[in-house]
Amino acid sequence: MRYLVHLMSALAVLFVVGCPSSSPSSVPHVRQSEQTTKPNAPPAQPVAQDNANSSLAGGDGSNAPISESLSALVSRTLEQNLRQRELSSSTHGAWQVLHGILAYGPNFELQTPTGSQPALDYLLSGQSVGGFDAEQGDQFGDQKRPGLRMAMQPSTKIGQGHRDQWLAVIAQSGLPLSTEIQGQAHTFTLDDWMRQAEFDIPRNLEREFSWSLIALTAYRNTNHRWLGRDGAQYSTESLLGSELEQSLTNSVCGGTHRLIGIAMALNQRRLEGQPITGVWAEADALTTAAIQLAKENQNPDGSYSVAYLHRPGWTRDLGETLGSTGHVLEFIALAAPTETLSEPWVKRSVRRLCEVLEQCSDVDLECGVLYHALHGLSEYQKRMAPPS
Repeated sequence: MRYLVHLMSALAVLFVVGCPSSSPSSVPHVRQSEQTTKPNAPPAQPVAQDNANSSLAGGDGSNAPISESLSALVSRTLEQNLRQRELSSSTHGAWQVLHGILAYGPNFELQTPTGSQPALDYLLSGQSVGGFDAEQGDQFGDQKRPGLRMAMQPSTKIGQGHRDQWLAVIAQSGLPLSTEIQGQAHTFTLDDWMRQAEFDIPRNLEREFSWSLIALTAYRNTNHRWLGRDGAQYSTESLLGSELEQSLTNSVCGGTHRLIGIAMALNQRRLEGQPITGVWAEADALTTAAIQLAKENQNPDGSYSVAYLHRPGWTRDLGETLGSTGHVLEFIALAAPTETLSEPWVKRSVRRLCEVLEQCSDVDLECGVLYHALHGLSEYQKRMAPPS
């Protein structure tokens, strides 16, 4: 089957991973730049090295103190990184800010000329942040209401790198479609943005619908259909089918973003009580196979392979470990059944990710890597220890 071919073909390729650090305590290849978050508090004490055979901390095979539950560790890690790292509207762009919002939603704050403000409110109110450029699009409906189109700035690490990326992040914050977005000459709503995104699907020549699927499943039902600018009919199901045809190994971040979009669409389908047949059954089989590959290729220290799902791979580079383990956990936290999230192998990965973040607590980190890892922890915590 097409999805298994894409996954299993990766296992046939040999891969050598090795990036020795200059010293055992250093964090190589994590550079300071305008694309990083800088800690604003003294570094925490480094944690001990993992021992995959340890029986400490509830039997999940890590070296965290016995007295600290996994839930408490995750909560502490999330709180420390929210408190100790900050972004500024004067030095950071939308790429950094929106990744922070992905992890923390409305709770993420941004340093501005008038003080600390909720980053999401600041963006939507039309304040200046590079890379968040609302453009007037086509006109819709009898009232000729203009749509909102967000400019693409791929590879800049400032603006939107993938189509519908910012829309997907904001959709995950739980805002209603009536939410207003202030542009330079017009006040839009999230519904204006959704309409334009749907109409512009034919412009997605890269056939990268991962973020489009996330927005669609947040605001539309899974049977939703619409007409694109080319006059053709599109649907959530047709975009899902397109995603299933793409190669995960050739996709960004090991295909984890595609898997996340697929998993979120599948979750919504189940929530609606709709049948899991046809393309939906294929999506279910793909996510199940991907979770199994993550387990099979997991490293003894609990981290996931630096080759993501596709083959074994380990490195001493904590930056690479953070990126791969964070993205894979993010997918698993959204896609796996609750009983899978309770299994020791997943718990080891969660604890290892917290340890790596603590070891990097005094290091500037690239925001995409950092906040995808924190988003993975946040989604895991929502599933396993939901707020009362």
